[in-house]
Amino acid sequence: MRDSGAVVETTHGAVRGTVVDTPYGTVRQFLGIPFGKPPVGERRFCAPEAVTPWEGVLDAGAFGPDPLQSVDGPYTGVIPGTITDSVSEDCLTLNVWVSAGDESGLPVMVWIYGGAFLTGGSSFPLYNGARLAAEQQVVVASVNYRVGALGFMDLRQEPGGEGTAANCGLHDVRLGLEWIAANADRFGGDPATLTAFGESAGAGTILHLLGAPGISAVLRRAIMQSPGVDMTQSPEVAAKVARCFMGNAGASNVAELRQLESEEIVAAQVQTAMEMFAEAGAMPFHPVVDGSLVPMPPTDVLRTSAAVDIDVLIGGTAHELRLFQQELPADHSGQILHRMVSGHIAKRTGAEPSESDIEAVVGEYRQAAEGTAWTTDSDILTAVNTDVSMREPIQRLADFRAGAGSRTYMYDFRWCSQADPDKGAFHAIDLPFALDSFHVDGWREFIGADDTAEALGLGMRSAWAAFARSGDPSTSELGPWPRYELDGRMTMILDGDSTPAADPLKNERSMWGPVGGVDS
Repeated sequence: MRDSGAVVETTHGAVRGTVVDTPYGTVRQFLGIPFGKPPVGERRFCAPEAVTPWEGVLDAGAFGPDPLQSVDGPYTGVIPGTITDSVSEDCLTLNVWVSAGDESGLPVMVWIYGGAFLTGGSSFPLYNGARLAAEQQVVVASVNYRVGALGFMDLRQEPGGEGTAANCGLHDVRLGLEWIAANADRFGGDPATLTAFGESAGAGTILHLLGAPGISAVLRRAIMQSPGVDMTQSPEVAAKVARCFMGNAGASNVAELRQLESEEIVAAQVQTAMEMFAEAGAMPFHPVVDGSLVPMPPTDVLRTSAAVDIDVLIGGTAHELRLFQQELPADHSGQILHRMVSGHIAKRTGAEPSESDIEAVVGEYRQAAEGTAWTTDSDILTAVNTDVSMREPIQRLADFRAGAGSRTYMYDFRWCSQADPDKGAFHAIDLPFALDSFHVDGWREFIGADDTAEALGLGMRSAWAAFARSGDPSTSELGPWPRYELDGRMTMILDGDSTPAADPLKNERSMWGPVGGVDS
């Protein structure tokens, strides 16, 4: 890494980046650019404010701190390249990568990290945008946003909560997108192509912002990889989370919360997450319907014409939840599977299911698993939960967008881990393919990446960049990619031999028979 000698005049001041070499050429990178005032003190729990313009030239040679979070949680480091050693409340910075030539009019791709709205950061090695920028000749940016209690706790109804905001993390991302849109051309990009892309909670962040008033003035396209679709909290649940957190923090009002040290915030957040998960089986600190930035749940928004002019590319992996599978107790596995399937059916139908309905669904999944290595009750439950919580909801989103008239494309990622076949095409396996990060922290060994993986990665990155450039992911590497329409549900199967397929999830939907799935 060396001084680029290049200074870019942004809307808020001058920045000087550095130059890095990649296998595809030299890249200018600008790291740690502030876009919001430090959200500390009286600004804690408030929507972000645009950064105050600075004088002189800002040294943009190093990442800023990642958002405050627990750095030793149960899933920390499960995904290689997602560990940070620097966290802070003062985290509202962004990063930009662009080829070192005299470029202009390049597509602009903004990465939004995941992490269950509890963890994540733009400095993670897995998310470095230098290679993607050089290989695909695009401007890549990434944005920090607050996570956990500081980013996704609604204190508006609590004592002293006047002036606080729900969804601070979403507000952070929107402010970052607005900064990038205003400055893209100064880095060689075309703001009219601004494309947000992200995975898991990052995709969920994009999903929630699609309903934000005026978002079409900033965002042109959206790529959502494995979005958590049904992660929106009701105001009632959000209020319960806030009260639980305040109790764990020993605070009776927002003023007292603002006096807490960062370490106390993290400790109360961890305790609240454990308690809420034990009570309700769901994680707290998620986006909430707030009547403004998130006017209604995304599944309702996307049925309407809201943001219909934003092109959408969406999909997931074939075996999302195998990464998190826990073996059920051998002597109770059948009962647990039965109870979980019963709950899913009841949620779909609004009524208690009959034994025959439950057995019919379980039987369909057992039959589908015949001849595979995934036949235990734990395996069956993981398959059920993957379909119910990820694959079917993702297809519903594609249906809603296509039905509303938005230009929509869908994919199903099926390349399976060669190092640990039991994990299959697990949640987040697609990250190094999309970001060219096989070289990071043992990813190549983690999944057994081979020549087919390298070729698929090139195909994905080319398609993602083509979509950002024109709204159509068709490329010479993957070939024509048909638009997703309700009458055919054409979906690109991403695997060693990628090809479009008509309605590839039809069998999964049929397993639920009369108790319902995605409309046939």
